[in-house]
Amino acid sequence: MSYIVGMKFRIIKLSDGSQKDCSFQDLSKSLTPNCIILRIKEDGFESIGLVTHQTLVFFAVEFAHYALQNYTKKKSPEAEICISLVRKWIEDDTSVSNEELRVAADAAYDAADAAAKAAYAAAYAADAAYAVYYAASAAYAADAASAAGKKKLDEQNRQATFILNFFGTE
Repeated sequence: MSYIVGMKFRIIKLSDGSQKDCSFQDLSKSLTPNCIILRIKEDGFESIGLVTHQTLVFFAVEFAHYALQNYTKKKSPEAEICISLVRKWIEDDTSVSNEELRVAADAAYDAADAAAKAAYAAAYAADAAYAVYYAASAAYAADAASAAGKKKLDEQNRQATFILNFFGTE
């Protein structure tokens, strides 16, 4: 099945059972740690997958990396260091302290580029205390696309496609 922009999804938070419907374009920014993604179909639902805290951070860092590679003209060493630390955290969440992530995130944020802010959000999402607040950090990557003169909607669609591909949805 090819992805259809008109697809609708239901996000169920496992912590409290609350449910939220969203569009294809809003999928990436609708995710929270420990939620289930369901695709809404005419005859019910199709389970897409479980989004853990680490999965959510993985999405955020991949979107930030894509934004840095595709939506900026100049390199941001601060954002690249931040992304490297977040990837290290994804591999082993004890390998990088929350303080190291915060320092790298703040340096990336101070770079004042929308793509660097995406890296900042990914790093803060790695800290459980901030995970929910920065769950929609993919929006920063979409903002980076917009700042680079690209269509924000195209980036949101790309992110949704990335998420569905991650879960092997066809």
